[in-house]
Amino acid sequence: MTSPKSNTETKHDEDTIAFFNELEEDHGDHLKTCSASQAFNSVWQCYTLGSQALNYYRYGSKKDCSAKYEDFKFCLTTKTKTSKVADAMIRKREEEKRIEKEKQRSSEDVWELRV
Repeated sequence: MTSPKSNTETKHDEDTIAFFNELEEDHGDHLKTCSASQAFNSVWQCYTLGSQALNYYRYGSKKDCSAKYEDFKFCLTTKTKTSKVADAMIRKREEEKRIEKEKQRSSEDVWELRV
């Protein structure tokens, strides 16, 4: 009698194999992760009536939630990767966002420094 496993053998790609190997080893490293539920809640909150009304009152236009939606999609893509790969992806994205934020205007651009 043959085992049922031999009849239903499936081939996995390298990411999938690495992912399952990592689950079995679980070294407990402190790697960065993102929470898909928090990212989804952030997108949901951005689209709420209160958030949109407040933005319309302050700035006269609808709030752009595309960045939060992109963060949510990015978080979902990290869930299919190994922890080490996901950690590298998250750190790289955080660095890119930090650099982009530094390029934007700040309150220091508006106000003059008094001495």
